[in-house]
Parts: sequence; C-alpha cells; structure tokens
Amino acid sequence: MDKYREAFNKKVKPRQNHEDGSYKVEPFRDSQLALGQAQFVQREREVFFNEAYGDILSDIFVAWLKSEPHATKEREYLYSTAMALGSVKEKLVRIETYGNNVKYIQQNKDASGAGEKENNE
Repeated sequence: MDKYREAFNKKVKPRQNHEDGSYKVEPFRDSQLALGQAQFVQREREVFFNEAYGDILSDIFVAWLKSEPHATKEREYLYSTAMALGSVKEKLVRIETYGNNVKYIQQNKDASGAGEKENNE
C-alpha cells in the first residue's frame, strides 16, 4: 500500500506554507487517500473471506447432502452451523473495521475532549 501512497503523493502534493514550512490541511486529498485505502482493504478482505468461507460452506453442504433424509437433527445442526458461520464472518469484519479505525476514533475523542476543556475554562 505504501508504494501506491508514494505514487499518489508525487502526483498530488500538499500545498506548503512558504513562511513557516508547514503543510496546509487538504481534506479532499486526505479523503481520497482514505477512500483508496478502504477500497483496497475491502477487495482483499472479500477475496479472503469468499475463498475461506466458500471452502467451509461447501464442506458443510457436502456433509448435509451425505446425511440421511430422516436425520433431521443432524441436518438442522449443519444448517445452524452454516448460519453461524455467516454471523462469525460479519463479526470479524466489524472487528477489523473497528480495529482499523481506532486511531482515528481516538484522535476525534482527544480533539473533542480538548475542545470541551477549552469551553469549560
């Protein structure tokens, strides 16, 4: 991902304040970088989950097909397992998304906490 970021930084350079040498905040540029990262991560996650869960679900389905038609408890268990697997996938995606956003959430909390302290003084 860094090689793409470097290429983007070369193409779209942030504006520099020539008086003090600091760079100006550019929300559009930052949002474009974040969007690029999110799309890349989402594609990689989908490929991984589709392959892994596809293999597991096909094994469960084959076991379901091999079961006897009158073995309803076994078939219901296999069905429940397949449904639970979907819930596990959803939870893992939420945890990953939250984990990637923790530093930004913390920055927002810190910024809002600093603003509240200034208002209280």
